[in-house]
Amino acid sequence: MGHLEILPVEDERTQREFLWFPYRLYRNHPYWIPPLLTAQKELFDMSRHPFHRHGTVQRFLATRSARTVGRIAAILDPRYNEFHNENAGFFGFLEMIEDPAVASSLLETAREWLRQRGMNVMRGPVNPSTNYECGLLVDGFDSSPRVMMTYNYAYYARLVEQAGLRKARTCWHTRCPRKP
Repeated sequence: MGHLEILPVEDERTQREFLWFPYRLYRNHPYWIPPLLTAQKELFDMSRHPFHRHGTVQRFLATRSARTVGRIAAILDPRYNEFHNENAGFFGFLEMIEDPAVASSLLETAREWLRQRGMNVMRGPVNPSTNYECGLLVDGFDSSPRVMMTYNYAYYARLVEQAGLRKARTCWHTRCPRKP
């Protein structure tokens, strides 16, 4: 099966791999709508995107036998902590194959990165803050996604829970009523 390795995203090659992994994971999936690649690139551009003026994002890739099998970002948002008087960090941009070892390794890597920076709570997924897409899809896998809603495979919630995380909040997205 190969040795699982978690690597920080540090150079152009790993940045490109981080961006493109979801496109391969969901290739030909009928309900996944790919984000605009230019928007994703801008989101991670530390010199241009406004989140990076106050927040910090460290991205990681999970690889096995030189093949990417998952990704995650550990996220610090000092403004969130100041407002809520907490030491909370976040994880986001979680994508992975159906493998409990990949899920637990990615989440533990993010948790440890946040712990090293004084955070005692980890929440997520947020991409990269609550002003963007949040949460895991746990129902409705056979319907078209909604604006500002994540899409993921059904196994994500199970793997995240097996890795020791639990649901903190339920978010509902309903269709807007049609005008008569």
